[in-house]
Amino acid sequence: MELKKISVVDALSFSFRAILDHIRLFVLVFLVGSGLIVLVVGIIGFFNMGLLTTLINTPMFQSIQECIGSRCLTIVYESGRPFVQFLVQHAFSLMMSGVIAALFFVGLDFGFKTIALDIYDKNSSKVEKLWSRFNLVFTGLIAWVLYCVMVWLGFMCFIIPGFIVLLRFAFFPFFIIDKNLGVIDSLKKSYEVTHDHFWEIFAFWVIIKIILYVGYLTYLGIILTWPLSTLAYAYVYRQLTPKM
Repeated sequence: MELKKISVVDALSFSFRAILDHIRLFVLVFLVGSGLIVLVVGIIGFFNMGLLTTLINTPMFQSIQECIGSRCLTIVYESGRPFVQFLVQHAFSLMMSGVIAALFFVGLDFGFKTIALDIYDKNSSKVEKLWSRFNLVFTGLIAWVLYCVMVWLGFMCFIIPGFIVLLRFAFFPFFIIDKNLGVIDSLKKSYEVTHDHFWEIFAFWVIIKIILYVGYLTYLGIILTWPLSTLAYAYVYRQLTPKM
């Protein structure tokens, strides 16, 4: 079956309509999501209270705070070595905290993408879906790490390969959520379905980045642009892979 051309206008139109039609749901998702973020970050901070206190009281941290004007580069350079030593000394604690935080945010992101797909497929969803995909966090985190490494390597190879990897593999989270695929299969499937759609997806990506940049200038913009971009990506995903 021949798929329709991807329309940036249609994707954004769907996103705006979905937010307006389900404004109560998105307000609840924002409040609950913010509460979960504060809770998890607070717990991580609590268990690392001694580490944070030590860091704040070090001369290194005080020097970085004074990073103003022409002396900034000198201060950063002089503080770099002790900062690296501090990281090495507390590597295990920092690594574990980072992994826990990453798993949490992957789960939250997967939950929000599930809500976006629900709205596209059924025109309804529930706030409970926000934490419904935490069973997929390990697969998701490994896939994200592999994706980021691939993108980084691509940009190291004269930039253009980086954009190809960035855009062709970008829909792997939806394949993990929607098709329950593994790390490699989700990345491969994303690459397959974006065949012959590179320039359409590139135009879509540019518009979304402009909207995100404008939105990030204000707190209110951040609240609106996250659901807007996620819904738009869900729309494009469904154009590439219609629900059977």
